[in-house]
Amino acid sequence: MTTDNWFTDFNLGGRAPYLLVCFPYSGAGANVFRSWAGALDNADVLAAQLPGRERRIAEPAIGDLDALVAGLLPALIARIDRPYLLFGHSMGALIAYRVALELERRGVRPPKQLIVSGYRSPELGSRNRVLHTLSDSEFIVELQRYGGTPDEVLQHEETMQLLLPMLRADFRIHETYRHAPQPAAQFPIAAFTGMADHLVPGEDMAPWRDKTAAGFEQRLFGGGHFFLLENRDAVLGALQDIVNEHIKDDILLPMARTPAAAGYEPVF
Repeated sequence: MTTDNWFTDFNLGGRAPYLLVCFPYSGAGANVFRSWAGALDNADVLAAQLPGRERRIAEPAIGDLDALVAGLLPALIARIDRPYLLFGHSMGALIAYRVALELERRGVRPPKQLIVSGYRSPELGSRNRVLHTLSDSEFIVELQRYGGTPDEVLQHEETMQLLLPMLRADFRIHETYRHAPQPAAQFPIAAFTGMADHLVPGEDMAPWRDKTAAGFEQRLFGGGHFFLLENRDAVLGALQDIVNEHIKDDILLPMARTPAAAGYEPVF
């Protein structure tokens, strides 16, 4: 495993032909993707490590999307020395989208595919209550309803006082984001959707198809908003399918074996 300030590379000492760059959801760090290391054939996992969490916990979290993208982009550009895909879940999907657009704008090698998971198409308003402006007690109650943070963490007052500034900054990123119309991207997009996701229902994911001129697919998974944790093997199976298709198209390698991917349903 290698690290820099912005990314952790879970490649286990290997060098696969593809790179899967992952952006975490609100409150999470790079380690949420640690178990993905070695789980994909022909793709190494590179996970974003945002300020205010894990090894960067002493740094102030960034609550402005433009500032966050500007900070991490040079480190990412230095890393993309081979074909790559971008994956983000919830807040991470918004970050991945903005990163992909900025790379395209700069004329940098575009991603083979952008995979947005559990985040509404960016022109849509949120269906959910604004959280980042709530009092600490209200915020914690809403976090419990939102999911993704263990109850033992939410109930530990000292830990929550340490984490609340970072969590507020993360929620501020996607709760204050206002989408400006963009030209259709020249990279394909896949939208991963939890069939029981009450925060981001499938109809809020479908309009991502209008953000690309290069192909779109939507895949449904069993589980709620955090289906990538609840249904990990199915998510990895779908990601393996995507990697395999790109490798086959690029004629880089014989098509890799595909692990069992039962549990998701492609939607076209």
